[in-house]
Amino acid sequence: MIPFIFVSTSIVSGVELFSKDEVPFGKSYDDWIAEFWNWVVSLSLDEATPKPGGCLIHESGSMVMLMNSAVGGSHNQVCTITSDQGILIPNWNAWCDSGDHRGLSDEQLTRCAREQFNLGKIGSEVKVDGVPIAKLDVTMALISGSLDYKITTLQNISEIYTKGFNITIPADSMLLSAADLVAGDWRAGSHGWWVFLEPLPPGKHTVSYNVRVFPTGALTSPGVNAVSSDITYLLNVT
Repeated sequence: MIPFIFVSTSIVSGVELFSKDEVPFGKSYDDWIAEFWNWVVSLSLDEATPKPGGCLIHESGSMVMLMNSAVGGSHNQVCTITSDQGILIPNWNAWCDSGDHRGLSDEQLTRCAREQFNLGKIGSEVKVDGVPIAKLDVTMALISGSLDYKITTLQNISEIYTKGFNITIPADSMLLSAADLVAGDWRAGSHGWWVFLEPLPPGKHTVSYNVRVFPTGALTSPGVNAVSSDITYLLNVT
């Protein structure tokens, strides 16, 4: 299994991204992603629903995590963060846990996330202050039971296959009604595409990202539904 794929020019129009060799704020990419998923599953339906002009983020000390791109629809948020905080942007990603996938090893859970939930034609673009800084264009399909992975564009995108981690799904998680999840403490593995921005300078900034996911076919991407999300954060960086 390839743990990490990163294709980057590192700096675009003055916006800096963490490289694959870095450990952002002393924490591994695996640990940041584990925290992201534990945040996502902790949200109730009301907490997970973006409110117009609201601020749906997770602040974890030196890192700010933006909303899951699977939310669907168009959303505008207004938040205040500091010039010491990095920004985690989830382009498209998934996890599998041992609650509803019993008997799988950590590595098998990560493979499950990739081969069960990340199939289809997947596109995403990230902009900072209106300037494109990252682009994703890939296709994952099952061909005769084997994964066929085609990369068209992977610009400033971190594709990460995580190690196993612990996940706690509370009884009031909004995802319990939307997926075959089981409340409890489980092992999990994740696969997906991310952008890790270094802190932005003080001032007002706009961070926007979108995702478009389309099935490749009933047999090549079973269970995949089309998703379209457009997310914008107006950030007051102090």
